[in-house]
Amino acid sequence: MDHPFKIEGQYVDIVGKNIFPAAITVSQGVIASVEKIQSAPSVFLLPGFIDAHVHIESSMLIPSSFACLAVTHGTIGTISDPHEIANVCGVEGIHYMIDNGKKVPFHFFFGAPSCVPATEFETAGAAIRSDAIATLLANKDIYYLSEMMNFPGVLFNDEEVMKKNCCCKKNG
Repeated sequence: MDHPFKIEGQYVDIVGKNIFPAAITVSQGVIASVEKIQSAPSVFLLPGFIDAHVHIESSMLIPSSFACLAVTHGTIGTISDPHEIANVCGVEGIHYMIDNGKKVPFHFFFGAPSCVPATEFETAGAAIRSDAIATLLANKDIYYLSEMMNFPGVLFNDEEVMKKNCCCKKNG
C-alpha cells in the first residue's frame, strides 16, 4: 500500500517560469498537490522530462545504458520508436529493447515500427507487415503505432499501409 508523503524544497515551476518554496504531496506515485510555503530547504524539485521522440539505437546504446545517461539530465522517460533495430533484427529486436528497458527504473514507451523497411528501395534485415503490427499492438508493452514515414502510402491508400493504420485503430 502506497502511503502519501510530502517533500519540501525549491519548486521549479517550468510553465510559470518561477522558483518558489513548496511542499509537494505524492500519493500513489503521482503528485497530488503543490503548495507554496514560507521557506523550504535549498534542494530543487522539478518534474522529470519525457523525450517525446527518440530512436534509442541511434545513441549506440542499449535501453538500460541510455537510461543511466539520460536520467542525469532530468529525463525520466522516452517515447521510443525501435525502428532501427527492427530494420536489422525484426520483431525479435523490438522484444530485446523492451526486455532490456525493464532492467532499470526508467519509463520506456515503445511503439510498433510502422515502416520496416522504411521504403521499398531500402535493403533491410527484416520486414514487418500488418499481421506483425497487429501482434505487436496486442502486447501491453507496445503503446502506439510509431511514426508513419510512408506518407505516400497513406495519401494513395496503399493496402498494406492502410492495414497497419487499421490495426492501430482496432487496438485503441
